[in-house]
Amino acid sequence: MTERKKLPPQPATQSFNKLEKVYTPRKNALKQETSRSTLVSSRSLKRVVTIPKADPSAAWNTFDQRQVQLRQVRSRPQKPVKLVPRTLVQTGFRATNGRIQATRRPLPYKSSIPRRSGQRAARRGLFWKICATLAAIICIVAAINFALSSDYFRLKQVNVVGTQNAALMQSIQHMGMQGQNIFLIDTTDMQERIQASPLVATVEMRKQFPDQLNVIIKERKPVVLWQNEQGIFSVDKQGMIIAPVSETAESPQLGTVVDLTGQHNLSASTKTVPSLRPGTYLKNIDSVFASNVWQQVPKVAGIDTFKLYYDGTIYASTTSPTGGMEGSKGSYIIESPEGWKAYLGSSHDTNSLDNRLKELNEIVKLARQQQMNIATIDLRYGLRPVFTLQK
Repeated sequence: MTERKKLPPQPATQSFNKLEKVYTPRKNALKQETSRSTLVSSRSLKRVVTIPKADPSAAWNTFDQRQVQLRQVRSRPQKPVKLVPRTLVQTGFRATNGRIQATRRPLPYKSSIPRRSGQRAARRGLFWKICATLAAIICIVAAINFALSSDYFRLKQVNVVGTQNAALMQSIQHMGMQGQNIFLIDTTDMQERIQASPLVATVEMRKQFPDQLNVIIKERKPVVLWQNEQGIFSVDKQGMIIAPVSETAESPQLGTVVDLTGQHNLSASTKTVPSLRPGTYLKNIDSVFASNVWQQVPKVAGIDTFKLYYDGTIYASTTSPTGGMEGSKGSYIIESPEGWKAYLGSSHDTNSLDNRLKELNEIVKLARQQQMNIATIDLRYGLRPVFTLQK
């Protein structure tokens, strides 16, 4: 006889409403019972209840036992944690107590796993890095040695650009630059040596690898010829003496200024003539002003044939108590074929050269109309020129 066990009573399900904070029976329970009774009554089905052979309470009892065991284990007093010193990997020193050092077991014979493969790979990488560094250093030293000692980088040609003077080109090419190493040649010293020539205004050097050097020259341009007892020399716009007139190709197109400064001394013993040689400068001389006089006198004053003198003992300007500029006493003088002389002063006069030449033209026209023989014309008084007549 099988005895049927009664199922434990199941509690009614209830829901908790968080807003009202009270327990209320489930609202759908009543609806479900009403629908079931209506369905049974409508279909008139017989309700059959089956009970499984296994006792469902056994599973619940097992779960309850496990929960009780876990609570007992958690309620036991735990042992205090024992602090262990740091290991060899962490500190680099062996611990005096605490963790026992693990015994190293040898790997099986013919094992495919390498021993300490990471350390070996690190050592192998460091070795190759050292080898690569040494190889790079050797290559660099070999390249520097080749660049400094090989004939491939020695100057074989020096090109001079910017001048047609054959003597200047030859002197530059024979300064000992050919045959030197292009990396070791001192271009600064070479530029200073070339710049010392009075024919050169500026110089620039450019290396053209592997074996050429370009020297770019800008020559000094003469603007006037300067004559004294020592000879005739060409002078640039800075007042520097370039070369004698015999070595100046532009001499036919240049005007000549005759220096009368040393001819007013009383005796030959006291005569002091400044030494003129290429590379020196004329003191208190405005060579550009002298060149402008040669160019503008025929155009403005209408005088085609004349001579131009310079007298350093005459004050350049009579409108200033210091004589125009401090340290300057020179004045340019025009001498015509008719015999009269016109004193122009210098470039430091307040009156412009163009106005002075216009005044000269008017005075010459007036003298020709009235048939006067002019002796001197002084244009250093600004807008009040003065002229004298011959006796």
